[in-house]
Amino acid sequence: MGREIELDCFGKALRGDVDAPFVFWLFGPGGIGKSALLRRLGDQARAEGRVLVELDGRFLGRDPADFEDAADAFVSVPGTVLFIDSFEQCQWLESRLWQRFLPRAAPGALVVLAGRLAPLPQWTADPAWAGLLQVRELRPLSGGEAGALLEAASVRPERRDAVLRFAGGNPLALTLAAAADSAGRVGSEWTPSAEVLRTLVAGLVGEVPSAAHRRALEVAAQAHSTTEELLAAVLAEQDASGLFQWLRELPFVESTPLGLYPHDAARETLMADLRWRAPTTFQAMRQRLAEEYLGLLREARPERVRAVTGDLFYLFRDVQKLQRTGCGSAPRKTCTRMCLKSRPRPGAVHGRAG
Repeated sequence: MGREIELDCFGKALRGDVDAPFVFWLFGPGGIGKSALLRRLGDQARAEGRVLVELDGRFLGRDPADFEDAADAFVSVPGTVLFIDSFEQCQWLESRLWQRFLPRAAPGALVVLAGRLAPLPQWTADPAWAGLLQVRELRPLSGGEAGALLEAASVRPERRDAVLRFAGGNPLALTLAAAADSAGRVGSEWTPSAEVLRTLVAGLVGEVPSAAHRRALEVAAQAHSTTEELLAAVLAEQDASGLFQWLRELPFVESTPLGLYPHDAARETLMADLRWRAPTTFQAMRQRLAEEYLGLLREARPERVRAVTGDLFYLFRDVQKLQRTGCGSAPRKTCTRMCLKSRPRPGAVHGRAG
């Protein structure tokens, strides 16, 4: 469902359109639907009678000769279509592909590469590949597409809004939520199960190098936007710069003028997982962020007051929901008292002497 532009362009290439690309590079964060799209493209290729070679970067060895043996039909059988999924797991192969292997393609052959990362800029800037390489970043499904997916999966109407708030347009989150919906009680508000959260964390985030990296993720999930300074202040980590750079390179994290901002599905999944797995840690992280925002508010210039206040209120945006569902332990009045107790004097907010 959705992805009509990609399906249409690939269909034209299969039918021999001279203006269609030869290489399709699909990239986006985990769970965005790359593998599902590859399956639909594969159905198109088979329907056209093409030989299809399907490889997975997770299971390719480091020997280029082994890869070339596995993909031999691409250079020996006209019209072969080569798919490589999870290409971020064999990124070492990229330079060899575009410089040596792909130029040897059999007549009419096509290739689709799908992974979490964009291609090397040297490849996209190479004039020899102009018009032959198409790079498409897969974005979340639109509201209409996501709603249609839930309707097709028979998710109960009264639960769809809660699922959409949690999953956004991420196809993996939507699919898992739809599959888990039948387990919920009729009339109850939908919440993600521990199994859904576990699967989503693995699918959206992937492997996390260390506990410090995990804490950096949890800061980014709760904060409206994350700067290197905020990360250093909240975590008191000596390598805040390295952690910030790692966050910045994650495929589900956007860089904005205000800092780093995770995609909705990843943010909600990380928050829900931490809240379920370690509720005390969740509240402690939120408290530490609140203290940092209040400290910034005391020193803020007038033009920054509104932005910092917005960050503080964003931090507690779900308190009412947590009280209603019984998933949290920080009552709204407690949050309000904390903010009032720490409210800066008017002079301090505006940078004047008290």
